[in-house]
Amino acid sequence: MGFDARAELDAPSTEGRGERLAVVVPVYNEPLIQRTLDALYAQDLQGVVQHYVVDNASTDGTRALVESWLRSREGFPLTILDEEEKGTGAASDTGFRRAIADGHTVIARTDGDSVPSADWTTRIQHHFRNRPALCLVGGSSVPLDDQYYRRSDDVVMPSALKALRMMMAIGYLNPHYLRFVAGHNMATRATAYEAVGGFGRTSIAQRDEDIDYSVKISRMFGRSSIYIDSQLRVATSMRRVRKYGLGLMGLHHMVPRLRGRIVKTIDVR
Repeated sequence: MGFDARAELDAPSTEGRGERLAVVVPVYNEPLIQRTLDALYAQDLQGVVQHYVVDNASTDGTRALVESWLRSREGFPLTILDEEEKGTGAASDTGFRRAIADGHTVIARTDGDSVPSADWTTRIQHHFRNRPALCLVGGSSVPLDDQYYRRSDDVVMPSALKALRMMMAIGYLNPHYLRFVAGHNMATRATAYEAVGGFGRTSIAQRDEDIDYSVKISRMFGRSSIYIDSQLRVATSMRRVRKYGLGLMGLHHMVPRLRGRIVKTIDVR
């Protein structure tokens, strides 16, 4: 029998009762941001989740698109924040810290080129309500059906993430990399976020703040504090894979100092 998160939410809760969930979406020049917002609007878990879109100094009409979308969804709990410092790390950190200051105890993140499945927030809340020692949750990445999609991506993407975890663990001689989660599909406990110092306020041209954060959590709380739910699915664009190719994508993650040199960085902050 499969996992039924909706049924679990109706069942008597355990020690994690009372978790307040927020979702943070860092964005920079995302002309199709409505896809992400529509997916959050269509979540099974509605009315109890606060959303924060953090505009990382977009130079196009991204902010206007978010504002227009929000006007047509009266009452939807979404706050638009600004972060001028370049970097998905900086933008995400701004959103997470605002969510924590507003009293949220679990903060999830997805990205402006990603589409969570309808049960995404339901599954996240279930895990944190029922596992008091849990600090970080990740899931599965599937290719988004956009202009960058290729049929082979359905096989390539899930296996590539697993391979990258193994490559980084071996390359850095560090088993904590085996539990890293991707920024477009993650959620963390607020107390854990503050304990490890949160995301590094970096850009993709420097570091992968999501991987670094996962390693910090694993080091401080142990690998068992991270859970990767294969049924927690987010579709994300393959635009960077199309630009780099798989080989350079691996090099991009394995040797950050080569970014902007051998490996050209795509400016998605």
